[in-house]
Amino acid sequence: MGQTKKAKITFTCSHELREELEAIAGSEDRTLSNLVERLVAKALREYRQSSSTDEGKGVA
Repeated sequence: MGQTKKAKITFTCSHELREELEAIAGSEDRTLSNLVERLVAKALREYRQSSSTDEGKGVA
């Protein structure tokens, strides 16, 4: 099974946020990159769901 190429994205955050994310990643035995990818994917799904719900209500 081949490995999928992924896009590299860089963002800045506070040291406190990074420390918290690193602690969560460690507790879940994940890399920081994997945790952030999962959190962003979840947020995107929720955003899309919210947006489609808003469209159904006639909210722009």
